[in-house]
Amino acid sequence: MRRKPQNHSVFYYLVNSFILFLLLTSIGCSNQLNLEKHTDLVFKESYYQSWVSGVKGGGSGLIVFLTLGDSSSKNIQLEGIYFKDKYCKLTSKSDLKYQCTILKDENRETNSFIKPIENTTKEIEKIPFMIQGDEAVVEYLENKKRRYLKISLLWKKSERVPM
Repeated sequence: MRRKPQNHSVFYYLVNSFILFLLLTSIGCSNQLNLEKHTDLVFKESYYQSWVSGVKGGGSGLIVFLTLGDSSSKNIQLEGIYFKDKYCKLTSKSDLKYQCTILKDENRETNSFIKPIENTTKEIEKIPFMIQGDEAVVEYLENKKRRYLKISLLWKKSERVPM
């Protein structure tokens, strides 16, 4: 005797679709970057300053300064920072001091007389963290494992020297 194919109800398809949706979203969420809640990373000082070149077309931007506290682990290496919708690689200025420059679009021209500023800032479509205002996320390696820490940066007014 031959069996008739069963007609699956709409409910059956909805339940299977929902289960597939849950599986796919749980796989996608595992790739998110997590912020550290407890860390040995301590900053003695963390601030930024804005700058504008004194030459027309010379550029403008922000300089971020980070100074590690003495109690920070020696197994920590700062890599970069997410700040103001940009990512910038941090460069070491000494054992405990790091900085980076984020270029802005104001006061920038292409001019054959002015050497262009090297841009180490990376435009990113969407920062993988929720940051607002003066918040930033520091990317660092601790014992060769990549980690992320949210911090607040102070704004310091640049000291101008009269010419």
